[in-house]
Amino acid sequence: MKVVSFDVDGTLVDHTFVNMFWEREVPKLYAEKHGISFEEAWERVKKSYDEIGDEDIRWYLPSYWFKKFELDIDPREVLEDLKPHVKIFPDALETIEELHGRFEMIIVSNAPSEILDIEIEEIREYFSRVYSCTSQFREVRKNPQTYMRVCREIKVPPSRLVHVGDHYKFDYEVPKKLGINAFLIDRENTIHAHDGNILRDLRELISKL
Repeated sequence: MKVVSFDVDGTLVDHTFVNMFWEREVPKLYAEKHGISFEEAWERVKKSYDEIGDEDIRWYLPSYWFKKFELDIDPREVLEDLKPHVKIFPDALETIEELHGRFEMIIVSNAPSEILDIEIEEIREYFSRVYSCTSQFREVRKNPQTYMRVCREIKVPPSRLVHVGDHYKFDYEVPKKLGINAFLIDRENTIHAHDGNILRDLRELISKL
């Protein structure tokens, strides 16, 4: 039996929730803490984000930033308050409902667990396992070692794993080189290539498995 692995942000869930957390709530709390305008707070916060950069594991972790910015609140509380803004793509919901029972489905995401848990709360029942690269593997990218570790844990060879995500390199090129059947979801039609594994709508996946 094949195992189907899904990325989350940009694949199953849109970016509204995470963007509101990082770009609205964090600078708003920073502004309140330091008695400055939101605009000034956002400039400082964004500069700090950029200085760390997305190759550093700390960049992904709410707990790191709340401590650095001296914000006197648990980030999980802020994330819980934003839960209504989690938006699951309609084509994603239809796809996982259709595949449920036909295949074992798992999640492999870069999002830290405290964000990931809220994003998938409504659809968690469809997935047998959930992997956060940053929280569980301490990796900032889905590198070859990440995929191989997942294959070992779920006890399937790469050839029996299907992975679907929206990042051309880390969801598509990297797993393909390992023999994983990788699909890229490109809803905005930004990649103009005649490749049957590039999807414009996630429901296209159903007939390809």
